[in-house]
Amino acid sequence: MEKIFTIKNIIIYLLSINIIAFLAMGWDKWKAKKGHWRTQEKTLLTLVILGGGIGRNSWNVYF
Repeated sequence: MEKIFTIKNIIIYLLSINIIAFLAMGWDKWKAKKGHWRTQEKTLLTLVILGGGIGRNSWNVYF
């Protein structure tokens, strides 16, 4: 039986969820600038809870 929780899989997961969170923040910011409906706060917070806190913070710092 192959292990699921290997270091490689954890790193891939964290990179993926952070990229998704980063893009979600960018999409939300773009919609805010255009005056469109924004992404729900609970959606963004769910991404952070799932491990996307770095991606979320990096969007706010760099843009």
